[in-house]
Parts: sequence; structure tokens; C-alpha cells
Amino acid sequence: MEYTSKEVLLKSGQTCLLRCPEEGDAEMLLEYLKVTSGETPYMIREPEEVRTSVEEEVEFIRRNRENPRALMLLAFVDGKYAGSCSFGGASERNRMRHRCTVGISLYREFWGMGIGTALMGEILERAKAAGFEQAELDVVSTNARAAGLYKKLGFETTGTIPRAFKYRDGTCADFLFMVKDLT
Repeated sequence: MEYTSKEVLLKSGQTCLLRCPEEGDAEMLLEYLKVTSGETPYMIREPEEVRTSVEEEVEFIRRNRENPRALMLLAFVDGKYAGSCSFGGASERNRMRHRCTVGISLYREFWGMGIGTALMGEILERAKAAGFEQAELDVVSTNARAAGLYKKLGFETTGTIPRAFKYRDGTCADFLFMVKDLT
């Protein structure tokens, strides 16, 4: 999906640039996945599970930009990459085409600055404009910061997936399934 870059003002007074990824961002995005996967227990992968090649990431960026039913946005603060947010169709089946899935992550150093609110707001607006009627996500139940953001943006918890994550130490975490009506 095409997107025109946009600047948003953060609560700190700093400016945050939102833009689509470019092919030249591939290496940066792979490094980001590795770092953020190690910074928090809330990501779906361990850092060593990021095995995508730069060429595969470039192809992912191309496909995403060409897809009218998907969008990925990157956030930059003072020229430094802070994080990303995206949506894509939950399914191409006719009975499910009205639903999209949403995901977001930020480097830890950028938490609490309003970037998540700006990214999610923009993504939800674009998802609605793309014709989606419902946005969905799941979040680790102990991730109160993220769950609070989603609730603030109008998501409601509709279910729980028990023991959705199993960590290396044997402990588990539940997922909250959250939904937002976009109509």
C-alpha cells in the first residue's frame, strides 16, 4: 500500500517521522528484530530465530508495498529508527476479508514517548480506509503497557489463549486476544 510520509509531534515535543520501509532498510529491520526480540519477553521469537536473509527482507518490503491490503510503517525520532507497526488481512477468504491483524514493536529506549499511540492511530486509520471492518491482535497478558495502549485506542479483550508462550526457563504466559471495531 502506498503511504505518504508524515511527521507527528510527540508528547516530548520531538518530531517523529512515519514512513514506509524502503529496500535499503532491510538490514536495519533485521537487526531491529534481533535486538527487540532480546529486549523483552513479549516478542514471538528469540533473537537467534531471526534467520531471514537481507534478500528475503527486501522481497518482503517489495510485496508489502505492492499489497493494497497491507501497510508497514517505520518510526524515526531525530533520525534514529524507533520501531514499526503494520496491518495485513487476516485472510483472503470472502467470509474473513473484513478482518485485519495488527502488530507493533519499539526499541525499549523509545517506550513511553507516544510513538506507539501515533503508529497505531495511523495504522488503524489506514486499515479502515483499506476497507477493513475489524482489527485484531494478541498481546502477552503480562504486557500491561501494551494492553493499556490497545484499550486506550478502543480494543477490547475478547478471549485468552492459555500458555501461549513457553519460555526457556519453563514458565508460560497467556495471550489476550483483542479486537477493535473499525466501522
